[in-house]
Amino acid sequence: MAEIIRNHKPLAVSPVKSGQPLGAILASLGIEHCMPLVHGAQGCSAFAKVFFIQHFHDPVPLQSTAMDPTSTIMGADNNILTALSTLCQRNNPKAIVLLSTGLSEAQGSDISRVVREFRADYPRYKNIALLTVNTPDFYGTLENGYSAVLESIVEQWLPEKPQPAGRNRRVNLVVSHLLSPGDIELLRGYVEAFGLQPVILPDLSLSLDGHLASGDFSPVTQGGTAQRLIEQMGQCLCTFVIGRSLSRTAALLAQRCRGEVVSLPHMMTMAECDRFIHQLKQISGREVPAWIERQRGQLQDAMIDCHLWLQDVNIAMAAEGDLLAGWCDFARSQGMRPGPIIAPVSQPGLQQLPVERVVIGDLEDMQDLLCATPASLLVANSHAADLCEQFDMALIRAGFPVYDRLGEFRRVRQGYAGIRDTLFELANIMRDRHHHMAVYRSPLRQHFVNTPVAGEDYATS
Repeated sequence: MAEIIRNHKPLAVSPVKSGQPLGAILASLGIEHCMPLVHGAQGCSAFAKVFFIQHFHDPVPLQSTAMDPTSTIMGADNNILTALSTLCQRNNPKAIVLLSTGLSEAQGSDISRVVREFRADYPRYKNIALLTVNTPDFYGTLENGYSAVLESIVEQWLPEKPQPAGRNRRVNLVVSHLLSPGDIELLRGYVEAFGLQPVILPDLSLSLDGHLASGDFSPVTQGGTAQRLIEQMGQCLCTFVIGRSLSRTAALLAQRCRGEVVSLPHMMTMAECDRFIHQLKQISGREVPAWIERQRGQLQDAMIDCHLWLQDVNIAMAAEGDLLAGWCDFARSQGMRPGPIIAPVSQPGLQQLPVERVVIGDLEDMQDLLCATPASLLVANSHAADLCEQFDMALIRAGFPVYDRLGEFRRVRQGYAGIRDTLFELANIMRDRHHHMAVYRSPLRQHFVNTPVAGEDYATS
């Protein structure tokens, strides 16, 4: 069990932390034809929009209730009613996720009550699903906001009692923020290979996978999990919940789903991948497809090839709890030594990490730890690029935001194929940084004076 070391600094320098509203917006973007609505000042939504556009390099639908000083003091309920009616009238979304911010939470706004008033005053919009989520950014991180949306979806959109059997080929995949759109696509392929139909929540692989959509600009999400499929999740054959931060979501689903709920911390080790595939084999009654077995064999071969370069390599990490869990288990399974470890806030899952201690802090704390315990690699977001340059380390970009690399937002790191590619990436980094011995030149070697020829030095060196 890891020791949690809390930080007593009065402020954060180069923070790793992102606020809860960002996580809630991210989860909302995986719902079909959805519009996230931020109940706060315009700056709250503007920052989030820039944040996600830099990460995904795509337009991101997002609106704000635009609280000003007057509405902040006198009450901003009318801002919510006006925003909801305007969005329903102009954009015609299928779902609206109303989330709070630190400003509205400090004001004491009851967004659930306002939504009930909206339902009573505007019955013509009853077909538009509304979801309310409390996500104050003065508490928790992106991970907490992301899980809060999934918990609210289960509580507000799923029937309270398990539904009768009727979806015997459907499998629910409830995924954490640690899975990229590329990871989700890979897991979808695993499920479909067994003749099953995956219902993924939230499905970023259909909305933020970097595709060029047909038609004109859409003010709502293009793709994602359909509202009809979400309401029928309780009838599915089995449910997989991937991510330690979704433990409460898994508990809620166990009460509302007729099928078994299987919780996995991640899919970054062969053991967890085998567990996932074995469960699919059992519920489908089919043998494992040949291409999946081949991917597993490729991973085994990659582990042999990369073992020499990764054995006993120190890998530092500064990320959210789910990412730390996945990367720590991955590192230990490949003979690497995880540490030092920085987490933005204290969360229950941190104590289960296979390390001696976890420091709650920021990149300045990581700088101090690296001075005492050097490492060759650092897993963090793009904010750590300067730190890696200072210590001559390689940065493995993970989490949010990643704004200085194209296509990094959909890099595959889960599943057999993702683990294999990650191994090759890390081994190649360590190989490039390896310092070879200089070629020995005997002092007795005879030298001949010839007319220099272009390229001769390279050919004879």
